[in-house]
Amino acid sequence: MEIVEAKTKVSIAYTLKEMSGRILEEIPPSHPFVYIHGYDNIIPGLESALEGRKLGEKFTVEIPFDQGYGPYRNDLLLQVPKEELQDVGELWLGMELEMMLDNDIREFQLPDTADEFVDGLNLDDEDDADGIYIVKEIYKDTVLVDGNHPFAGKDLIFEVQVVNIEEPSFTELESGFPDRDDNYDDGDYPENYDDRYDDFDGPDNHRRWR
Repeated sequence: MEIVEAKTKVSIAYTLKEMSGRILEEIPPSHPFVYIHGYDNIIPGLESALEGRKLGEKFTVEIPFDQGYGPYRNDLLLQVPKEELQDVGELWLGMELEMMLDNDIREFQLPDTADEFVDGLNLDDEDDADGIYIVKEIYKDTVLVDGNHPFAGKDLIFEVQVVNIEEPSFTELESGFPDRDDNYDDGDYPENYDDRYDDFDGPDNHRRWR
């Protein structure tokens, strides 16, 4: 297959930068990011820019935050009393916590699986504040947690190379996510292997990470 279009399995290498040029993330051609095109599982600005691209093509695209990871929401920055987090155990900076809100009663816990982590990310500008929160600061009596995606509110530059285009498997078309790479079944993953899709079980896991 030579063209990126709906229902193709696409592998890309990229360098992600802030508008200032500071590099945020690098994915090399040797370990590309793989997704199924047309399922809204990567940020809309990048998926739109990839539509119609050719195998081996390299391009640069600027993506505004509203076509990327959404606006930064101040309402997702919370000061949480430490007593609310007693059941979580030891806390550390960068720790991910899942918050559930039911009838104005909130509860924090560790996300059990990779799909809970990705499905819980607050990537859409929604009213509900359930989802994944990252510990930003730890004070004497409170903990500052942030439910925004790390790139929320940022205009971004993607330098992209289309590494491979192929036909997805039946299960990939059903789920909208790539199958786990058989080459890594022994657990010998590369350092930057993205395992956040490993436990996905269907199209209901619709939140976008990339």
